[in-house]
Amino acid sequence: MIPYCILVIEDDNDRAFMEQLFVDYHRLMYHEIFKLVHDQWAAEDVTQSTLVRLIDKIPELRLKEREHLVNYVISASKNQARNYLRDSGRHAASDLQEVLEYEDPNADGGAIELQIIKKEDLEELAHIWTQLDERTRYLLEGRYILNLSPAEMARELNIKPASLRMALTRARKTAYQLLQDKSKQ
Repeated sequence: MIPYCILVIEDDNDRAFMEQLFVDYHRLMYHEIFKLVHDQWAAEDVTQSTLVRLIDKIPELRLKEREHLVNYVISASKNQARNYLRDSGRHAASDLQEVLEYEDPNADGGAIELQIIKKEDLEELAHIWTQLDERTRYLLEGRYILNLSPAEMARELNIKPASLRMALTRARKTAYQLLQDKSKQ
């Protein structure tokens, strides 16, 4: 059954696009959300709020290739689930395993050394990831893993876009200090 938030879209082409997106990715969205919230009813609610967010991005979604669209839908679902957990006072256990397993399809084979170094850096970061506070993790993940726009991150954190740069600097310093402390041990 197509959600009401999609059925009320005025433009027929946009409505058809979102209906097809829902049919194609509903199970994927629900699965990704449920992995974080562990509650069937909450997962359905978060799925609905994710769809509302995606409706606002229809022009952008239409331009994405299938692989990028899938990743975008997954990221949007996970972000909405994290927002739900944050707003409800619960916390998700984050790990970087999925990032470590991710292969960059745009990476050329000649830069294998850089890929290995990046993977080693990510593995080191994974060891200290749980020691970082939620805000620092969100900043680093949003900027470097999910490639969120500064405006979107600032809006999610309820800060001015001009303040985001300093927040990112502090997050990087915090992570770097933990990495330095760990290497001294």
